[in-house]
Amino acid sequence: MALKDKYSELITAARAAKVSDLQVTEQDGVLHIDGIAPSAETKQKLLHLYERIHCDGPGDVVLNISIPQQNGQDN
Repeated sequence: MALKDKYSELITAARAAKVSDLQVTEQDGVLHIDGIAPSAETKQKLLHLYERIHCDGPGDVVLNISIPQQNGQDN
């Protein structure tokens, strides 16, 4: 199974959640998903979905979703 197929639900969810600067690339057998979630809640939902799909298998994905810095707050 191709990695983009395995994680298609996560990629679709990120697009639907309007994750900005979303980049999905595969390199050396690892899928990299990068972007900026519109909120901490969105990021948490994507992380839960990732954990459900990923289970305890090999490290075949790097999920790098950040949230925008807000004035006066550290993330």
